[in-house]
Order: sequence, then structure tokens, then C-alpha cells
Amino acid sequence: MNARLPLMLIGLAALGACAVVPKPPAGPPTPTQADNHRINVTAAAQRLEIRVAAGDMALSERTRDDLRSFASDYLRAGYGALVLSTPAGGANSDAAALIAHEARVTLADSGVSYAAIAASTHDGADAASPILLTFERYVAQAPACESISTQNLAHASNNQPWRSFGCATQANLAAMIEDPRDLVRPRTEDPRDGQRRAAVMDAYRAGEQTHAPRSQDERIQISNAAQ
Repeated sequence: MNARLPLMLIGLAALGACAVVPKPPAGPPTPTQADNHRINVTAAAQRLEIRVAAGDMALSERTRDDLRSFASDYLRAGYGALVLSTPAGGANSDAAALIAHEARVTLADSGVSYAAIAASTHDGADAASPILLTFERYVAQAPACESISTQNLAHASNNQPWRSFGCATQANLAAMIEDPRDLVRPRTEDPRDGQRRAAVMDAYRAGEQTHAPRSQDERIQISNAAQ
């Protein structure tokens, strides 16, 4: 047996051990500015109180406007039920029940379905207990951006941006986004337009153009742009 064979086998085993690649750490390999300056999205309750006196019989016009605005906020950013809670057991209970009915009708006239309005009651021992309307919405909290004056923007020894780089963009996004829930999960897709798809396929099979006809003005604008 060749005396050098065991040494060769040991060397090959050592090379094989060196070839083992360690697993990368969990998470993104290079954090982005969105990772460094995260926008926190939290659930919050939007609330409206309607004051009711014992002798009230109808909503005031100002309260109707408040209800219309509240309904608009719910339709735009609300999730779950819109809870309408009426005081019970107090001196204004009868008036509150009447006003609550008018409030429900006003909300429905503003586009909120009756099925989305959840009726409830709360302790109305206090004669001034209001009608309470609440719904849940999501709120985006912008990251706290460190002042540039505290950072040395000329220091780039590790080829990395300064600490607050990209933070202003994230703060602007948190302020501008219409529905912060979009940062938590994507929206569901709307169904496709089957009629339009069928019309395009029929035109394709007939050898006709599948796009919408262009006007003469559009052709002129395209020609000018090409020049």
C-alpha cells in the first residue's frame, strides 16, 4: 500500500470541509432605507359624540354635517363595523333612542349600509350621556428623522449613506398614503373586465385593430412628439 495514500485522503477531506458554505443570516442581505426607517402602522378608533338633552326631538343641521363627514371617513378608511352606541337607563334615554334612529338614517343616506352599522347601548345614568359612534381605522406613524446637523455627511469610509438618508421620503409617504393598511397587506384584485376582453379577442379573430380608434388630433400630437 502506498504510504502517501492516507495523507492524500486527509488532504482531500480537509479541502471538502473548506468547501462547505455557511448559510446566510435571516432577513434581507442589504437593508434598504425602508428597513432602516420603518413606517409603523397601528389600528386606532375614530370616534364621534352626539350630545342629547332630555327634550331633544331631532338632529341639528351641524350634527348632520358631522355625521356626513364621519360617514365619509368610514367609507374611505374604516374597517369592520361602525358601532352606534345609545345611552340607556338615564333621563335622556327616550330622546337618545329617537336621535340615534335619525343618526342611522343620516349615515345610510351618506352611503353606509345598514348592515355595517352595529347597534349597541352603554350606561346612561348620567343625564348628559352622549350617543357614541366609533369605527376602526389604520394610522401610519412616520419615523423620527435625525437632524442632518448632527451627522457628518462627508464621512463615507464604509461606503454607506448617512444615518437619516431616506428618512424624509418615508415620513412623506406616511403623511400622504390614503390607506395605511396598504403598507400591512396588499388589496385584493378586482375582477377582470370580461366584456372588454371578449371584444378585443373578437376583433383579433376578425383581423381588425384591437386598440381604441385614435382621433386626428392624437395623430398630430404623436407626429409632433416624434419630431
